[in-house]
Amino acid sequence: MKNNGIGLLVFYVVLVLTLLIGEIKCIYKAINCNWEPIGKAEIIYTACSFVPPVGAIVGWIDIKDK
Repeated sequence: MKNNGIGLLVFYVVLVLTLLIGEIKCIYKAINCNWEPIGKAEIIYTACSFVPPVGAIVGWIDIKDK
């Protein structure tokens, strides 16, 4: 029984770290986008950085502007 609790704890820690890193990547990409002219990537990264569950996923996606 005790080993099951440790495995679950490790799973939760890895999940939280993955989501936290995704959110940080989303904010980083929003800051470092080319803001002249404002395009699709700037809008998506900035909007998603204000909604942490969405930003945690979008941070792992590379959005290219033309």
